[in-house]
Amino acid sequence: MRVLDQRNLPEDRPASMDESGRRVFIFPASVSGFWRRNRTVVQIFLIIFFLILPWIKIGGHQALLLNIGDRQFSIFGLTFWAHDAPLIFFILAFLTLGLAFVTAVWGRIWCGWGCPQTVFIDGVFRRFEYWIIGSHIQQRNLAKAPWNFKKFFKLGVLWTLFLVVSLIIAHSFLAYFVGADKLVEMTQHNPRENWTIFVIMGFITAVILFDFGWFREQFCIIMCPYGRFQSVLMDDDSLTVSYDPVRGEPRKGLAKDGTTQGDCIDCYKCGAVCPTGIDIREGLQLECIGCTACIDACDEVMEKIDKPKGLIRYATGNSLKGIKSRFLTPRVGIYSVLLIAVISALVFFVSQRQDIVITVLRGKDNPYQVVQNEGQEQVINHFKLHIKNQTFDELNLKMALPDVWKKKNIEVVSQKETIELQGGMNSTLHIFIKFPPSVTGASGSENIKLDFVDTNNNEIRVEENVKLVGPKSI
Repeated sequence: MRVLDQRNLPEDRPASMDESGRRVFIFPASVSGFWRRNRTVVQIFLIIFFLILPWIKIGGHQALLLNIGDRQFSIFGLTFWAHDAPLIFFILAFLTLGLAFVTAVWGRIWCGWGCPQTVFIDGVFRRFEYWIIGSHIQQRNLAKAPWNFKKFFKLGVLWTLFLVVSLIIAHSFLAYFVGADKLVEMTQHNPRENWTIFVIMGFITAVILFDFGWFREQFCIIMCPYGRFQSVLMDDDSLTVSYDPVRGEPRKGLAKDGTTQGDCIDCYKCGAVCPTGIDIREGLQLECIGCTACIDACDEVMEKIDKPKGLIRYATGNSLKGIKSRFLTPRVGIYSVLLIAVISALVFFVSQRQDIVITVLRGKDNPYQVVQNEGQEQVINHFKLHIKNQTFDELNLKMALPDVWKKKNIEVVSQKETIELQGGMNSTLHIFIKFPPSVTGASGSENIKLDFVDTNNNEIRVEENVKLVGPKSI
């Protein structure tokens, strides 16, 4: 197994591959310091949030549910179905533009602080390696050592822990797509009863185990498209993890006679802690994920040699050149305007959305019929109701007329006394409204209200205007 030598990084290829393109394994050193402590807090929060979010319920429903199979989507109290795709588009647009905005202002802060790849590898998997095997030097030596009982035992224990963590992550991930309660129920039955979900769970577990346990930085360098987008999204006013060449150069051993040596003592600590195997002193690079490990490593060295911290720090390209940085750049302004537009559109459409949608259409037969009932004339209007339940809950509705119309002897005749609708279901219902000719009077029409009452709590859920037509009285 080939391992990376941080003191001799290649200039013509990524450090994670050799001349023939084969994998070179990176074993970054552990680091402590201000940024490491803060990233640990953020990682703990994100991991706990990821694990408990499927179990949080808002309005009786899972806080975040993306049930693609049943076309059910619950996002922090808002429920959506497949026909709500435009609203889901606004949510995805918000996330995309939000990432672009964050990158334009703070560089790859998402990669270093919030990406699941970084959070789980750095916050869980590498901690197990330090615990089971030891320091990065011990890990490197074990990797190069021949197979024996000690190596087999340590790697066996380590990969067993990796498998357990991968299973936990895979099950938590599935809970977002099949529902946490349903997932618990499925785990209590024979896998053959839910073999599709079982196969998907096994596949996700294998992918997580492969990626977080072995592939690691290769995903960031080779597969993740975000690293390639950063050059488009960022400029010299974006905040990035940067080395200050003005202060650091010339490095120790490179200063010519008569010149002042820079603060960089060429200790290679920044390269030793880098999880993607780069030298931050060579400037901003595609492989850099902004994890801040090099900042803490350099600050520790600066303290030991009585130099000010910040040789490697968060800085903008312009500030390193002595130019004042701007927060509100043209691209940040464009992203801000687009974000505001998307958020405004989302809020507007969500506010206009109704849990129950009822459409009243007049029947295709004659506008009205006049019949005799016990010697008195009655007018009959035929209507067709389209009712859509846009919630996840079962719905039981009954139609009722306000008292003001009941007193005028208006009556609703329906084929169903109670309308029952499962979540997300539609129903079509025919109704007839009978009334005396005096209701429509000389105009031949009258607008009335038809209430749809929830039988569970006797609350009016929807009020619909219905136009009655009849013969004009002279």
